[in-house]
Amino acid sequence: MARALATLMLREEVAPGHYLLHTDCPEVAEASAPGQFVHLRVGDGTDPLLRRPFSVMLAQPATGEVQLLVRAVGRGTEIIATHQAGTRYDLLGPLGNGWGAPAGEANVLLVAGGVGVAPLIFLADHLRSAHPRPYVRALFGGGTQDALVCWTEFAARCEEFTAVTEDGSAGDQGLVTDALAPEIERSRPDMVYACGPDAMLAVVAGICAQAEVPCQVSMEQWMGCGVGACLGCAVPATAGGYVRVCTEGPVFGAEEIDWERMVGP
Repeated sequence: MARALATLMLREEVAPGHYLLHTDCPEVAEASAPGQFVHLRVGDGTDPLLRRPFSVMLAQPATGEVQLLVRAVGRGTEIIATHQAGTRYDLLGPLGNGWGAPAGEANVLLVAGGVGVAPLIFLADHLRSAHPRPYVRALFGGGTQDALVCWTEFAARCEEFTAVTEDGSAGDQGLVTDALAPEIERSRPDMVYACGPDAMLAVVAGICAQAEVPCQVSMEQWMGCGVGACLGCAVPATAGGYVRVCTEGPVFGAEEIDWERMVGP
């Protein structure tokens, strides 16, 4: 477990209630792999007491920049949303296990829901520089156009990109999972990578299992410690018992998670 200090260089509101933090943190930028996360201390005091986990959206070792995508949904993240340039952050990270890279000139499909786009942007950026370079397709879903956070950054890193919104305000209308089975049938991927709400991931896992397509998922869970001690992020495993998202994950093979116990039948 590494501890680092990051300096906020710029805070952008990239969609209503969504903020992109551009931080200077050379240690994390150098060490981060796609799919890993940092555990950020909100302030210097004890209120809020607990750190907040954020996926690394981009890491640039050459400049030392680390980008984090924050959705303001509670006291801690709402405080972060007010921070100005120059704010110093105490970070733990990078933490957790990242995405498993495909072999060779693979055909990969990325499936994102809402802020689940963050670790997939990092993955797409990494794949874009790989040699041989995989062929990257993406599906990005949200309730409305505003929920397609940083979609231009995501699309720019993919050979094919499809947006899906529940209200039809952008792209195709429906759920992102509605588009998955036809996309697999159109061109069978060698690997599906997905991040988003648990209910979305459960459907993605089921579709991939039925199509016999390998799938990796990144889980979004509440975390108290980020290092495996508190068990606050434990999720049910198919092998029995539980696995900790902060240490065994956040990326898992979709078959490792007991989705029925996770979200119900």
